[in-house]
Amino acid sequence: MNLGRLALAVALCSLVTLAHAEQYGAPIKGKAPMSLRAAIAQLDSRASANVLIESKVDAVCVVKGCWMALTDSGGEARVTFKDYGFFVPSSIIGKTVLVEGTLEKVVMSLEDTKHYVKDAGGDPSTVTQPRTEYRIVASGVQVKS
Repeated sequence: MNLGRLALAVALCSLVTLAHAEQYGAPIKGKAPMSLRAAIAQLDSRASANVLIESKVDAVCVVKGCWMALTDSGGEARVTFKDYGFFVPSSIIGKTVLVEGTLEKVVMSLEDTKHYVKDAGGDPSTVTQPRTEYRIVASGVQVKS
């Protein structure tokens, strides 16, 4: 292979790598992501909403990556994955993601609250009250940065 072809091959591989975002689950179809705050506000008038959210990943299940937590100035949401068809690695903590799925408000049992605290690496014995949380069942997650 001559030097010109090698340079072209390296350049093409670099472009393909840059264009390929880290993707989990189904490809993102939505075009206009919203903040977590704006998505949560939609639940004032309905029980659930189909959303495309752009947010930072705050935590990932330390056991197997079966959920992640999103946080922004407008609130928090726990993300699980449609039909447990995919999981995410802890390496995405702190990164900005697009999450597409169905958002709803859920009142958790005390047992579930303790379970999630344990999965996040916390001490479940410190939990004395159930919590209310926002949940997204995601069909797809795309890591932006």
